[in-house]
Amino acid sequence: AAAELEPRATPLARKVAEEAGVPLAGVAGSGPGGRVVRADVEQMVQPAAPAPAMQAPPAAARAAVAGQTVPLAGVRARIAERMSRSAQETARVTLTTEVDATRLVEARTQLKEALSDTLGFAIGYNDLLIAICARALREHPNVNCRLEGDQIRLLDEVHIGLAVDTDRGLLVPVVRNADRLRVVEIAQRLRELVARAREGKAGPDELTGGTFTITNLGMYGVDAFTPIINLPECAILGVGRIRPEPAVFGGQIAIRQRLWLSLTFDHRLVDGAPAARFLQRIAALVEEPYLLLA
Repeated sequence: AAAELEPRATPLARKVAEEAGVPLAGVAGSGPGGRVVRADVEQMVQPAAPAPAMQAPPAAARAAVAGQTVPLAGVRARIAERMSRSAQETARVTLTTEVDATRLVEARTQLKEALSDTLGFAIGYNDLLIAICARALREHPNVNCRLEGDQIRLLDEVHIGLAVDTDRGLLVPVVRNADRLRVVEIAQRLRELVARAREGKAGPDELTGGTFTITNLGMYGVDAFTPIINLPECAILGVGRIRPEPAVFGGQIAIRQRLWLSLTFDHRLVDGAPAARFLQRIAALVEEPYLLLA
């Protein structure tokens, strides 16, 4: 019976197997009809070839990638950690829309001319955008939220951060209770916060606690981009450059000031339709900034 269980093999294969002490029952045959041949036995006997050792790249290759090493530490390390967490933990979606910013430009120009001497500085687009987003968040509280464990917390207060480029890296000073402030008050507070951030004097309470963030790359000629959510917030607005373009206005072709807005939101917390309505409201206020007076 044992002989019947022994696989079919050529005489030479049997001899090699006997000399090597390899049981034929453990050898898969590759010959005709599954017969074990000499090569099958030798494959079982010979050890696998070792993997080639790692070799250092040639000197020419090392020279081609030579450069300065900068430690990933301090503010840069914190930025890296927060951006990685945001990318890994959120179900982020970005909505984009192009708006007519002609009246926003007009409003900013009028405020600049009327108030610059009194204030000592000019009202900027970021001041108006913070006021616009604060109003939109107040009207769409489902976007003014954060995830806490297995619960979504709708926040009562509107604190808006502005991404600021500094010598130390990206910082986000926060204008607290922005929905309760007039544009002039937002402008004054924002300038204080940005100055302190760039001087390295801003405290943790001035750089944390936001409920929504604006990042404006328009001054660098960027039209649209996909901003990364500033955790634990639910959404962030990316703002592009304002540029003159021909467009249909009042049934006529006219040069209008055009602007792209990009809203990235966490789809775990907000669905696409509510996020789109929120972006629509921001767009409407950009196109008719005088509605902020209502």
